[in-house]
Amino acid sequence: MKIRCNGNATKSEQTGSPDKYPQKKFKDKPCKACATKFSPRSPSEMYCDDDCKDKASTGAYFMRVYGITFDDYQKMHDAQGSRCAICLGEGFVMDKEKHRLKLVVDHCHSTGKVRGLLCHNCNRALGLFKDSQDALLNAVGYLKV
Repeated sequence: MKIRCNGNATKSEQTGSPDKYPQKKFKDKPCKACATKFSPRSPSEMYCDDDCKDKASTGAYFMRVYGITFDDYQKMHDAQGSRCAICLGEGFVMDKEKHRLKLVVDHCHSTGKVRGLLCHNCNRALGLFKDSQDALLNAVGYLKV
């Protein structure tokens, strides 16, 4: 499944173009994500297409915050059948302006270990229970009444 990661401006929305620069053209260069050669529209353009740009920026975020790559996320996503590890729902996008991923990375706040991918509601629920197994078991007992 192809995943659109975030709300970066698409290539069609970018304002840079070679005619705005004195040399009017830039040398082809390799994409920083996939190494495919492409013709940049501005000197700062580093990616051949929107997918590479999204995956690179989201991958950098994943690495900085969770210590995983975008490929790690994709493998978890595929292994879970594109479903939340708790409710088995497909998830949803919280803010359509900024995000594209329906499932978020869940991790243990004390160890930093990534547990899996959850929908926003299940991720928030664990947070509200402060990751306490006792509190969750009490909630299960309460629901059985």
